[in-house]
Amino acid sequence: MTEFDDLMQSAWQTARPPADSVALVASVHRTRWHQRLRRCLEIVLTLVGIALLTRPLFGGATTPAYWLVMPFFVAYLPTVWWLLLRQTQPSPADAAQNVSSYAHTRLTQLRAGLRDLRIARVAAFVLLAYASVAAISAFVAGDPAWQAPARNLLACAGFCVLGTLWLSRWQGRGRLREYRAMRRLT
Repeated sequence: MTEFDDLMQSAWQTARPPADSVALVASVHRTRWHQRLRRCLEIVLTLVGIALLTRPLFGGATTPAYWLVMPFFVAYLPTVWWLLLRQTQPSPADAAQNVSSYAHTRLTQLRAGLRDLRIARVAAFVLLAYASVAAISAFVAGDPAWQAPARNLLACAGFCVLGTLWLSRWQGRGRLREYRAMRRLT
């Protein structure tokens, strides 16, 4: 091991638990609650998408809104769950390794997280482009049955882009800061 690894190991072994362990416990509970809430939101959105996609199988009408939203959910559901299922979280075993090994492992995880944020931004802009083309086509064709759903899809796509950009910026800053710190450790 290097001198830096020895210093980190001695600091780790002599570290004392924080005096305010109640605040630490509250922070852990809050983080877990946010993770559960986000997972529930993802599951609800998936169930809504599946319900919308399978509605015609159970006698529902295939309205213009259905045909406009269907391509979004057909692309959205597999992509989102693919990204969620390949996310990795740091494990306690990773933290027990020497500093260099931990830094390389964490760098890989952070790089994947930054790449996933970039994919989310691209997907949001692709959805906005799709909604724009659908809205332009609906208004050029002049069919009122298609215009309202296309306008609603365009508005939802705009909100999706704004939300994705906000979330990407919010999460990206922390990940980029941690990435740079880990990069210095390697």
